[in-house]
This record gives sequence, structure tokens and C-alpha cells, in this order.
Amino acid sequence: MHHLTPSQIMALANKVVGGGMHDLLCANLSGQVRYANTSACTTLGYSLDDILGKGLNDYCPKLSEDVWKQHCLKTINNGSNRIYTYHQNCGGQSYPVAVRSVPHIVSDTNEQLICSIVEDAKNSTRYKRMLDNVESSYRIGSFDLNLQDQSILVSENLTAMMGVTDPEELKPSAIVQRLSKDDAARWNAQMIHFLSGYHRMDENFLLRAAADQIVLVRVVMWSVMQDGVVSGITGYYEMIDGSGKDQMISLEEHQRRHIIRALRFTNGRVTGPNGAGRLLNINGKTLFARMKKLQINREDYTHR
Repeated sequence: MHHLTPSQIMALANKVVGGGMHDLLCANLSGQVRYANTSACTTLGYSLDDILGKGLNDYCPKLSEDVWKQHCLKTINNGSNRIYTYHQNCGGQSYPVAVRSVPHIVSDTNEQLICSIVEDAKNSTRYKRMLDNVESSYRIGSFDLNLQDQSILVSENLTAMMGVTDPEELKPSAIVQRLSKDDAARWNAQMIHFLSGYHRMDENFLLRAAADQIVLVRVVMWSVMQDGVVSGITGYYEMIDGSGKDQMISLEEHQRRHIIRALRFTNGRVTGPNGAGRLLNINGKTLFARMKKLQINREDYTHR
């Protein structure tokens, strides 16, 4: 396969980056790299000659062929498209990236290319929004899963807490392998709710974390909606203690959280046919009294 000429390279580079300094990767519809600028070669750790022999699986092993085809199709049809995925450099290190692509046809050969600006996803709005979900703490790690392209972003805290390097191991469908049989059944039941519409989960699970340690973890996640359809799941894991069953939360605290979950489910309604009282099978006056005793305030169940 012939190399692109300097004039062809300048034509596509100007179209994509307007002369700016960014990582630029251009591939054909099969994912074969046709051009990479110096910045992209440096980031990936390959020379230009080396990278021109690479395919999608060599530097982007997390991106399936189906997702790449969908990305190409959307890029061509819409004039641009953005996806989040993980790139892998020559040393085998993976890192999150935000990829913004535009289509380009090489005038001399009529070859269709997908030209992509590749940026560190940690600088993206999506990553920063994910971290804003929680306070910065080594005991808390957050994630953001896009159900449409199955891309997942995770914070460094979360990978450290779970003792993994591959973010795919932290998808909700994979977390179930870290749970006991009973907790796995409870987890799967919750996942079904996420796919059927907006849902929020705030539950404690004993799960296997780093160094195979069984820890009590609070898992908070909620649906991301787009045009009335669930497009993703986002949330965080908070390590409550590192000693497993030796230190559980009090019965009173468990009851408090259970009532708060019910109130969130009913949008704060306490009484009536659609209220939390009916959901919990408890008299409305009794529930109000218990909320007062447990110091449950409106902001506890109205805050996302």
C-alpha cells in the first residue's frame, strides 16, 4: 500500500486540526493506519514506519470491529463523531482517550480515511464530570459507562482500589464475578432495572478488591438518560472498611439508607398510593416519626 504524499498529508491535517498541535491518526475503514503525525508516534512510542504497519487491534485493543464500523459510519454520515476508548502504547500501557474524527477522501486515489484527533480523556468534560460526582479520596473511585459504544472511563482511584489495570474488568457485568452468590443475585437484579429506565442504586456489597481482600463497599450508580432512553450508567464505589464482615454498618444506619432509597424512588412522596409509606408497608405517620428520629432531611433524598 502506497504512502500518502506530503500534499495529501497536509490536506487532511489542515482539515482535521487546522494546523494545531495534536495527536493525529488517520486510518482506513478497516482500521489500518495510513498516517500518524509526530505527536501521535511519540505518544504511542512507535516510529512512523512502524505505526504504518499497525492495525486497530495493535494500538486500540479495547475497540471492537463493530464499534469501529459504527464510528466510521457516523463519522461519514454526520461529518464528525466522538468516541471514548483506551489506547495502548508500545510498552503495553493503556490510557483513556477521547477520539474526535472527521471523514476525508484522498483526492488522487479516492481512498476513504477516518482522520482522528486523539486527546487524553482525563482532560475531557466527560472525565471531569465523572470525578465531580465524588470528593477526591483514595477510598472513592468513580466510573462512567456508555452503553451505546460500551466504552468505560474509570478513575485511577478505582483501578487502584480494585487492583486492576484493565478498565474492562470494572464494567458492571464483570463486577459480579467479585461478589458472593447471594450478592451476585442482588447485583444482577439491580442491573435489570438500569436497562428498563431511569434507576438509582445505593447499596452495600462485600466484594473482592485489590490483593483479593474482601471489603465492604458502598456502590452508588444511576442511569444516564438521552432522549428518554438509557444511554449509560455512571457512579462511584466507596470503600467503607477493609475488614469485610467484621465491621458492618449499624441496623439504624441500614434502616436510614433503606428509607432514603424508597423516598428517592417515589420522588420524595411519603404518603398516598404512590408514597414511600406504601412501598415500605408502613403507616405514613409512623414513617414521618422514623424519618425524624433518623434525621432524614429533604436534601438526603432529593440530591442525585
